[in-house]
Amino acid sequence: MSYKVAFASTDGKVVNEHFGRARQFHIVEIDDKDYKFIESRENIPPCNDFQHTEDGIINSIKLIEDCKAVFIARIGQGALNEVEASGIQAIEAPYFIEDIIDNLINSKVKLFDEREWWQVEKLAIVKEPKNNRHHKDEKFKHLAKTHPCLGGEAHFKYGRIHLPVSPECNIQCKFCKRGFNKSEVRPGVSSLLLKPEEAVKTVQKALELCPEIRVAGIAGPGDTLATDLALETFELIKKEFPHLVNCLSTNGLRLEEKAERIVKAGVQTLTVTVNAVDPEILKDICSFVIDENGNKLEGIEGAKKLIDAQLRGIKKISELGVIVKINSVLVPGINDKHIKEVARVTKELGASILNIIPLIPQNELSHLNAPTCEMLERVRQEAGEYLDVFRHCKYCRADACGVPGKNQDIHGLLYDKEVVETFSHG
Repeated sequence: MSYKVAFASTDGKVVNEHFGRARQFHIVEIDDKDYKFIESRENIPPCNDFQHTEDGIINSIKLIEDCKAVFIARIGQGALNEVEASGIQAIEAPYFIEDIIDNLINSKVKLFDEREWWQVEKLAIVKEPKNNRHHKDEKFKHLAKTHPCLGGEAHFKYGRIHLPVSPECNIQCKFCKRGFNKSEVRPGVSSLLLKPEEAVKTVQKALELCPEIRVAGIAGPGDTLATDLALETFELIKKEFPHLVNCLSTNGLRLEEKAERIVKAGVQTLTVTVNAVDPEILKDICSFVIDENGNKLEGIEGAKKLIDAQLRGIKKISELGVIVKINSVLVPGINDKHIKEVARVTKELGASILNIIPLIPQNELSHLNAPTCEMLERVRQEAGEYLDVFRHCKYCRADACGVPGKNQDIHGLLYDKEVVETFSHG
């Protein structure tokens, strides 16, 4: 007896798509001893802008109506009810497709005759060495041992250098106030700008001054992907200092289109600032977005554009093997009850850790109060149900250098600039 199953996958290798956002289903025919690939069927995702349409779900179901089961990374309860009402079993199984097929062929249970068969068999699917999530978890644990912005212990032992090579930004967050000065210790601020070649020389000097440095990072003072300067810098650092971990921070607007080049440049860890995954919330945090054509998108339009770009980018870069950290600025009264959802969604897309950063009231949000310690802890606990939460952030300048946990910053020695301590968002 043979039957067909569908796999929601972007690459035909791993089940990695949410049912509502699947753009294609890979159809495989299986019998008692073997299997064969039938075709890939293009799908119009029923979920857009975080809402789904009934017609869209029905069309997706019709696309796979000849299949006994569909394997997806995740499915909502409403869609699950409709899929299974059509006689198709919907199975959350974010594993390698070949492992699932092997399990189906070699199953000792009469497949699909009993609803419980998958509960019996699914444990055999989790072959840890081949599991993509397991591989990333192990990679994250390894990097966290020496990356001061990923691991609590490393935060106090190892250093990083931030190279200020990216002056431009393509979005405007309402809490952000970028500038050039020698006094403020916060993201978005630098004493100067470096050219990529100058940045390489600066890394050499930094290593002489602080041998504990393990990470070369670029976090501004603008967005690292708004120009190609950051990637050009990393390409040079990869050649000159291959032992360093390259780390990039971005708003994610151009992450998807530049993902392959990011990997080729040797970037191993990447931070995306995601303040909301609901456009109605994000429009109150982000003033505008500049799209790829130079158009200024404000309000809900800009928020939708940014969220879509961020989620697609996180998914793609994560699938390429880069460790992803999420930064979320905690804005009281706006996203304090929403960051848990940010954690859930980004975890599903491949993120490994979350850093929640208290708002410093300034710029367009100067009228708000900073979050209390109680609020920060509550939000951390809520988000921690989905993602591990990093709790040691030092709110670094775009030209910071040194071991953050020692509360010493040697960028003044690098650039002959004096700084005083202050505090701001990430």
